[in-house]
Amino acid sequence: MALTTKEKELVNIGASVATGCKPCTDYHFEKVRGAGASDEEIEQAISDALAVRDSAREIMQSHGLSHLGIAKPVEESGRACETTRIRELVAVGAALAVNCTTNLEKHLTAARTLGITEDEIRSVLDAALFIKGEAAYYVGQIVELTERNIRLQELLEELRRTQAQLVQSEKMAALGKLVAAVVHEMNTPLGTLNGTVDVSMRSITHILDVLEKSRTLEEAKQSKQFQDSARALRSITPVSQAASNRISRIMDSLKSFTRLDQAPLQTVDLHEALETTLTLMEHILRDRIRVEKKYSDIPQVVCYPGELNQVWMNLLSNASQAIEENGTIAVRTVAEGEDVRVEIADTGVGIPRERIYHLFDPRFSSRGERVKAGMGLFISYNIVRKHGGEIKIESELGRGTTVTVILPRDFRQRPAVKEKKARTSEGAADRCRRLSG
Repeated sequence: MALTTKEKELVNIGASVATGCKPCTDYHFEKVRGAGASDEEIEQAISDALAVRDSAREIMQSHGLSHLGIAKPVEESGRACETTRIRELVAVGAALAVNCTTNLEKHLTAARTLGITEDEIRSVLDAALFIKGEAAYYVGQIVELTERNIRLQELLEELRRTQAQLVQSEKMAALGKLVAAVVHEMNTPLGTLNGTVDVSMRSITHILDVLEKSRTLEEAKQSKQFQDSARALRSITPVSQAASNRISRIMDSLKSFTRLDQAPLQTVDLHEALETTLTLMEHILRDRIRVEKKYSDIPQVVCYPGELNQVWMNLLSNASQAIEENGTIAVRTVAEGEDVRVEIADTGVGIPRERIYHLFDPRFSSRGERVKAGMGLFISYNIVRKHGGEIKIESELGRGTTVTVILPRDFRQRPAVKEKKARTSEGAADRCRRLSG
């Protein structure tokens, strides 16, 4: 893998600092700055190089090269000549490591003048090449990991987009069911209103006819047609009022369920949200399923109510579908410390144990040429997790199913778990020590 100019200069600046070559450090510092490296990148490159240098000292010592003075610092004992030899040897290695030909030639000449043998020079050059190779290897690994990380980020973003599309698709499906439910629920009161309006119009027409034909009001009141029409108007007024109230209740529930005119993040009463959903599902539950409500005193919850309402709709729909004939759905709420627990239990057919572990997976089934996606529980699971909560399912064949949703009072107050990131230099040092063994 070819290195970029910036990556090459990061290797060079790390090697320059690690080998103590100030002219090379100054030179490559300007170069690495010009290549666009940040302070953090430069600091990391230097840290990596220092780790490799320390490990290289151990490697040289293990191979009997400690007489060169590189395996450990030279003790200050007045051995000026030996110290000069060591500095020149280090300078030779540094010049080779950073490809500084001019300095390499200069320090090779100085080293030979000091009586340093060719074997000693070769040993230092071999060590420098090893350090340089290790630095290049790790930079290459960093580049490869960076590229993989970028690709993973792209895949993650693509996954998020796909999931958002699935969520939107499920929302549209839920909206379709909701619209169908509302239409079904409103048909009855609307039919009643249409009937009462027709009766009202005919009764009013009859009363007006009687008034036009009668000479006095008393004569009109004595008319059987007048009396029958008046009784009809009096009897249908409560019916019309009940139908109108029913429509208003449905519309209020629909408005509360969708919350289109309110902020997405709100502090809400979960009991109100559950009642709203149950109201919209009355046409499914009525005459077949008895609903038991066991509400406790629970605090309000900070949430996205439109999304949680979708969860309640999915869970209650699943519970009703699990009951083949007549049965019961129990809705319970209880406060547990800083959490709120909502349980929806049905007396349905139950779920096999082997299927419970896969209930939250997206499911696809084919019907003819159409493919149907079962995303209800998958979407519900992700909505609950988004709120920092949990969703659990317990079921027994023939005994029914209990779905438990646990939500924090305010998911924004829950501290996020941060992963500790290991420094790259530690990995480099570990690898060098492994090679030395």
